[in-house]
Amino acid sequence: MKLIEQFQRLTRPKKVLTVLIASPALVAIALLALGVSSWLVAIFALPIIGFAVSRNSWSAGKRSSDKKIHALFIASLISTVVLLFLLRQPQFRTDWEGGNALDDLIMLLWLATASALATTWFFAGWVGHRVLVRSRK
Repeated sequence: MKLIEQFQRLTRPKKVLTVLIASPALVAIALLALGVSSWLVAIFALPIIGFAVSRNSWSAGKRSSDKKIHALFIASLISTVVLLFLLRQPQFRTDWEGGNALDDLIMLLWLATASALATTWFFAGWVGHRVLVRSRK
């Protein structure tokens, strides 16, 4: 009950921020409780980790790397979208029965897409925190 009372005393922006931060954590906990694999939970944890790293560096006064992080976020977002569009091409579709000569390349493209998506997801937490902090000023 004490936790609910503390939540009700928060201002509206702080309530929204709390829900935005807690929702992915609650989803991750629910997925773990249901027995979903840990890589799926890690996908939900990446923006939370990015948010926490950004918050830590903001409190330490390290704001000089913001432009680099924003550029890396945009680059990783563009690379993820390009890789996803590339994988939708007919020559990169396979039935995984070994008849396609591009099976190895397709697998590498899927791994590159997963890595780019994870990077984008991490930087989304970082950029989201910086946008939130700057909007409060």
